[in-house]
Amino acid sequence: MKKIKIILSALLIFGAYSCDTVDFGDTDENVNGPSEYNSGALLAAAQRRLATTGGRQYKSVPTLYVQYQSQPAYQDESRYGETPYTWTSFYVQTLSNLEEIVNQANDPEVNTSVSFLSNGSVNNQLGIAKIMKAIIFRRITDSYGDIPYSEALNPEIQSPKYDTQEFIYKDLINELKEARDLLDAAEAAPTGDLIYDGDVSKWKKFANSSILSLSIQLSNKYPGVSEFAATEFNSALTNTAGVIESIEDEAWFTHLNTATFENPYSGFRAADYALSEYFVNALQGDGDDFSSTTSDSRLQIFADDATLEGYPYGLESNPSGLITAKMSSNIASPDAPAAWLTAAYTYLNRADAANLGWTSEDAASMLEMGIQKSYETLSSHYGVDITADAATFAAARVNDATSTSMAQVIGEEKWVALYPEGFEAWSEWRRTDYPILTPSPDPLNSSGEIATRYMYPTSEISLNGANYSSGVSNLSPATDNNDSKVWWDQ
Repeated sequence: MKKIKIILSALLIFGAYSCDTVDFGDTDENVNGPSEYNSGALLAAAQRRLATTGGRQYKSVPTLYVQYQSQPAYQDESRYGETPYTWTSFYVQTLSNLEEIVNQANDPEVNTSVSFLSNGSVNNQLGIAKIMKAIIFRRITDSYGDIPYSEALNPEIQSPKYDTQEFIYKDLINELKEARDLLDAAEAAPTGDLIYDGDVSKWKKFANSSILSLSIQLSNKYPGVSEFAATEFNSALTNTAGVIESIEDEAWFTHLNTATFENPYSGFRAADYALSEYFVNALQGDGDDFSSTTSDSRLQIFADDATLEGYPYGLESNPSGLITAKMSSNIASPDAPAAWLTAAYTYLNRADAANLGWTSEDAASMLEMGIQKSYETLSSHYGVDITADAATFAAARVNDATSTSMAQVIGEEKWVALYPEGFEAWSEWRRTDYPILTPSPDPLNSSGEIATRYMYPTSEISLNGANYSSGVSNLSPATDNNDSKVWWDQ
């Protein structure tokens, strides 16, 4: 962690982010600089943008949909107001950087050069770029449904087709497998890696753990033990590279208290949010429709004051004068670290798979490990030691699973373990319907149900109309609204 902070500081000083975006013209040349880019800077810029941009779209709003937070003011999002969100920051400013690394790695005139190889071996640079592309494309398709994918980064195609979400998910799994197998710890480590500092053995575990998550997300479409999702899950779980099982193998982004590296939770209308009543009640052990009756010590890390109540959710006219819990400075400070993929989530995915009958692992044991790892990593990263409570709480939750259902407790514990990353929790909730959330009593959308996707960017209607219509046709219902369902949610 200390070494990564030094790298970040150096990048700020020396301006390595001058090539945040790449001009893919007819010649693939940047008229303002050399045609051979610093691939390490391109990788760092892509990782930084993924961690820091889209704060409203991929940070704040999903925390409202899954009721981590509520809004004492400006309540449109918690009432499911329909607002199209752009995807420009991903396609133009992040994926373009990664695609340029891929292009350079595949270009024999570039990939043999001293300057390119000074940023790591060809295979290691290519492998990490492909992994990064996969996790970004997953985020986009989970947001909208069908999206531009196979033609999206081709500069010669101005109106890229929308690939189906089913095709995209299957291809992402293949891309992750190919990327994992490219990585070789015996070769030169890649530079510019703000997550693992070039440790490709950890990236291989990240790839396998990502496949576990992708496969579980398809469990409603491919539920059987011999079907696609279970087969891919088991292939990744048993791969010799391993999966994330320890705190040391987890993927975290180190934010800095500067404009371009700042934690999005610290800046975007932070004062307009409070922890929701449902979330606080659930962790205090007295939540309606939540199976736990045991106080959860993680609230000490999540909330600025774990003794306060949460704020009522989704009201048109909110009560005034309430003093309620807010997201703690541990989580919301400008330089707070942010999890990308943890051991806790990986163990909980294994619990999910075991409960589905996909593996021979014990669901209760995986659930227990997932909860304990959540306590462990939160204590490690946020400076409040709650590990002494982990075993007792985990045992209580395993007991809850015998009196309610294992699926419900796993879903609820994923929801808690993923906090504050609402986007991932939103995807899990859409798949499982856990935890059991009550929609806003004053909704702005037509169905009155919790939002299940984002509307396509309005520019797509005029600039890529035919393909946009194709994407809409595969939603359920086939309307571009925020309460239609993407393929894996149907």
